[in-house]
Amino acid sequence: MRGLRRENENTRLNLERTFLWLDRFHFWENSNRFNIAQSMIYMMKGCHYVSAPGYLLILPRNLTQPSQPYLLNELPSDDKSTLIDIKDFKFTINHDFCNKTQPLLLLLIHSAPGNFHKRKVVRETWGRKASDLILMFVVGSSEDYEEALEKENKEYEDIIQGNFLDAYRNMTYKHVMALKWATYHCPSAKYILKLDDDVFVHIPALLNFITHNLSPWGARRLILCDLKSAAVVKRSWRSKWRVSPREYPGRRYPAYCAGWAILYSPDTVFLLYREAQKEPYFWIDDVHITGVLARKVNITQTSLDSLVLTTENMQEMLKNSNTQRDFLFGPPNLVENEIRALYSFINKPP
Repeated sequence: MRGLRRENENTRLNLERTFLWLDRFHFWENSNRFNIAQSMIYMMKGCHYVSAPGYLLILPRNLTQPSQPYLLNELPSDDKSTLIDIKDFKFTINHDFCNKTQPLLLLLIHSAPGNFHKRKVVRETWGRKASDLILMFVVGSSEDYEEALEKENKEYEDIIQGNFLDAYRNMTYKHVMALKWATYHCPSAKYILKLDDDVFVHIPALLNFITHNLSPWGARRLILCDLKSAAVVKRSWRSKWRVSPREYPGRRYPAYCAGWAILYSPDTVFLLYREAQKEPYFWIDDVHITGVLARKVNITQTSLDSLVLTTENMQEMLKNSNTQRDFLFGPPNLVENEIRALYSFINKPP
């Protein structure tokens, strides 16, 4: 009995220390607004975690490290040269910046080879180089732009390219290639943000959100995104999203993430990547990876709707400089002047 009391007392003291840590770092700041309410603390494999709806937040401990998110020994021996059903895959443009650092956030921006101007806008605005960040553009191959891409990469050193054709129906190859690159070339990143090249990210607010509303030590089982539920499968020949019953027999898709902004924890990246390598190809990448495959590996998506500016709110904010709104992402499908205007707005003098 005496030993049991001592063990219970040690558990109580550990929990008290953890709650003090949480209070010190304001984990619950704006928790209702950011949908991180009703958290609880528990132990897993000797490491402190905070659980929130659908995911876990890692807490610091001096003696024990969190479990490794990338279990490369569980992958087949030919995995490096395989991309789903492509058996001779390789990165034709590659970098290993993560060997020299442990970034808080890895940003992987999907871009078409010919979108030079969109990449330029990102580099000149919210995507400027910063500590704690690594930002890379992810592209496929294109005979028309190979020479220009090589020149662009020599200048900026921020392009990743794979040896598959960059085409509309090859978007799943690009998404899985991004997960592959994070798995093999940037396993030290605490979070991975998959983006399109026509979005705006409020980087200071996002880093603050990760540090204070999530955890600077990382998370597990996290997919934070613009969540789509009960979407009907398009069967009309007039729709560019038409999917035949043979490709997908169901009438509705499972809940999935709109692909323009998805925040992953590294273990989620690995689980989805490993599953994608085993499954038949399906060309709608956000449905396939964050819907079908996420359900297979039992990962629950969390909505970031409250963190995204609506188009109406953005327009109101840009018209009236006194309007203040908390946001992490602008609306999707922005044009250059909107991205530059948002960047100017968040950087205006107080």
